[in-house]
Amino acid sequence: MGLRSLLALLILLLAATSATAAPVGGAIAAIAGFFSAGGVAAFLVKTAFVIAVNVGMGLIQQARAGKAARKREPIGVTLSVQMGDTQPRTYLLGTYATAGRRIYIGTWGSADNTPNAYVTDVIELSCLPSNAGPQGLQSAWIGDVQCTILWNEPHPDGRGFPVQQFRRGGTDYLWLKYLDGSQVAADPFLMAVFGGHAERPFKSSMVGRGCQAVILTARFNQDLFQQGLPQGVYQPTPMPLYDLRQDSTNGGSGAQRWTNSGTWASSDNLATMIYNVARGIYYDGRWLHGGRNFPQHRLPASSWIAALNEADRLLGGRRQFRGGLEVPVDQEPLETIEDLRLGCAGRLAEVGGIIKLLVGAPAAAVYSFDDSGIVVTSEQDFQPFPSISSTYNTATAVYPEPLQRWTYKDAPEKSSPALVARDGGQRLPIDLRFDAVPFSDQVQSLMKTMIDEEQRWRVHEVVLPPSASALEPNDVVSWSSERNSYSNKKFLIVRSTRLRGSLHRTLIKELDPSDYDPPEIITPPVVGWLGPILPPPQPMFGWQVEPDVLRDADGNPWRPTIRISAAPDQDDVQFVWVQVRLAADQSIVFESTSTPYAPPYSWLINAVFKGSTDYEARGRFTPYTRRETEWSDWMPVRTPNVGDGDLIADLSKIGADVKAIFTKLYSEIGDLRSSLERLLTDHQLEGAVTETQRRRVEVAVENARAFFEEEIVVIADDLAAIASQTTEIGTQLNERFAGGMVKFEAVASPAGVDVSYAILLKAGSTGAFMTTGMLLQLYTQAGVVKSRIAFDTQQFVVTDTAGNASSPLVFENGQLKLNVANIGLVNSAIISLGGGRVRIDENGIVVRSS
Repeated sequence: MGLRSLLALLILLLAATSATAAPVGGAIAAIAGFFSAGGVAAFLVKTAFVIAVNVGMGLIQQARAGKAARKREPIGVTLSVQMGDTQPRTYLLGTYATAGRRIYIGTWGSADNTPNAYVTDVIELSCLPSNAGPQGLQSAWIGDVQCTILWNEPHPDGRGFPVQQFRRGGTDYLWLKYLDGSQVAADPFLMAVFGGHAERPFKSSMVGRGCQAVILTARFNQDLFQQGLPQGVYQPTPMPLYDLRQDSTNGGSGAQRWTNSGTWASSDNLATMIYNVARGIYYDGRWLHGGRNFPQHRLPASSWIAALNEADRLLGGRRQFRGGLEVPVDQEPLETIEDLRLGCAGRLAEVGGIIKLLVGAPAAAVYSFDDSGIVVTSEQDFQPFPSISSTYNTATAVYPEPLQRWTYKDAPEKSSPALVARDGGQRLPIDLRFDAVPFSDQVQSLMKTMIDEEQRWRVHEVVLPPSASALEPNDVVSWSSERNSYSNKKFLIVRSTRLRGSLHRTLIKELDPSDYDPPEIITPPVVGWLGPILPPPQPMFGWQVEPDVLRDADGNPWRPTIRISAAPDQDDVQFVWVQVRLAADQSIVFESTSTPYAPPYSWLINAVFKGSTDYEARGRFTPYTRRETEWSDWMPVRTPNVGDGDLIADLSKIGADVKAIFTKLYSEIGDLRSSLERLLTDHQLEGAVTETQRRRVEVAVENARAFFEEEIVVIADDLAAIASQTTEIGTQLNERFAGGMVKFEAVASPAGVDVSYAILLKAGSTGAFMTTGMLLQLYTQAGVVKSRIAFDTQQFVVTDTAGNASSPLVFENGQLKLNVANIGLVNSAIISLGGGRVRIDENGIVVRSS
């Protein structure tokens, strides 16, 4: 029977086993059925598993046979989160990743006036534990971003650890928390946030005992999560597996025991995974997948320890055969084993119910013979070369690439010009799929081995004498043959059948140990950029810093400041963020985020700076959108020597300020309603809450009128608060009038605090009148609260209770003069007498001029 016919028959027989498997306990669904002796179903499954042994196939033929015998296509890496209870539970073996299965999701909290600003997604990764601790998540991708989890910065409320790539301006927008399956109570954070949910409460019974899970919490950010809910792919630490090399009771040396999973260790050794699946995957004593109650002695330690060691053998700085797999619990265990076997170039052999595994290169020959050692009286067979349609000279493959978000990637093609030339220039490819190998170098080595091994076509069937009775499949023999020109040529035992007289009909296939050497050149995987393509942060262009002064209304230098400038015509810039620090200790003395970016793109900083002092300033564009910008470098500047930044040095400025205040107050006499309107306008409190109380008493007879009026106003909104009390009296007879006002006002706003108390008098006629008044004031200037008392008067008189009076000061023609002085000690730098005709300087030198 030809190979293709045998495969077709095998597939038909396997398809029929779904009905016939039931009487033997589902042999296909359980590895125990395969390893049990007897039964048609057990034979069929065994045939599917060791078909390469029975027909002398190489590694490529084994891969094809395994693929043909599958009931369904392999799932590979799950890249999008699964939902619904109809999805089968899965567990992770070795080094592997998954998007997982959603088990709870909800929104909560608020931030920056955004309700339901947070979403928390609870995702099961595996229905078996890793026991790796809270930091057992080895890798995570969120969308197309590979994450850096800040394990040393846990959030105090228990939501997990922030992800560096989702931190903007010092604010975190994503946290991950890993549960390793050892938890014995419901997660406290989930209970605190969702325990009281009206419709879907997170209950104390939701422990997820034995299950690995990720708790993802994201804060709303439209720019970071443009695709909506963040989707992740997670790689936890490999789960613990039983390693018989570490078991002193099973041929090894160590404390591990099959019956105590607490003694097992994390592993991604592919041969170790095959052993565990074959004997059965259990949790807390309950069978989950694979073989069931499969006895230890049917997997002999000598064979399996050799296979495990070969998988761990260092090859070019890496362990030779490692990997992983996500396994649905409803998958045929033999299909799981087939994926793992393909990843380690493994060969399984069954002899009398004993299962052995050969991994990688076969060992040294255990039996040697020559032509005289063959029983020539029995029939022999030789298959030297297959037809060209049955061969391959090129291998292509796909595998899950961790650097490419675990998506499947094409491995570099493996072939050789010599092989293609031998086949007449015809490229004969075989397409392979390594679901259990997420390592490019290992995949390339496997491809090279499979193509090289494919060229070993010589298959002999010979009868050997009784001395060969100990030979078993996967053993290596050495044959020297003059007839075939062999000199200690190595062959692999494919099948050995006992005949009468202790003879053995043996099927052997040529091998070359060099086929298992790694390729001379291993090409590193080329992975394109997977993250979001964002514009680079905009630097601060044209940043300049120079000394300058603030000037008063008359254009005179008033106080020192700093002028800043930036490049014009930058797109998407709303403000300039400015910081100024003292050069001496680098303390920030000024910061503003609201300097409008507008012509002439140069601004004076309105702040209190000391003169002749070294500062440093830097700037940063603030865009309309959320895109990133960068600070300029700190640039030095020395303020000019203009007065003291803590004092107002220009007295004329004081006079102008006070004059403006008195002018405004005098204009309010006789018009309280206008005063209220000005109060609202001055402080721009449109829409604020306002309360007023007013009383008025007035009499009038013909051309005479007298009134008293009082008004109380309180105003408040979310930015400012104002209180004002005004009392006013007035009399009028024809064109003559006399009146006065007392006003008390207090303001608190983002610009500062101001409080003033004023007494004002005004009298005269329509054409000519006099004013006098007094002002007490605390006011805010450039962020500093200052005080002053001002008088509007022509004479300043001091008196006592005895009636003594003196007028020491008079104000005439815009000048304050000392009218009467009785001075004891005078400390003065310069004294000028007689309009400057006599001048005494600070050195005591008298200068006279005519």
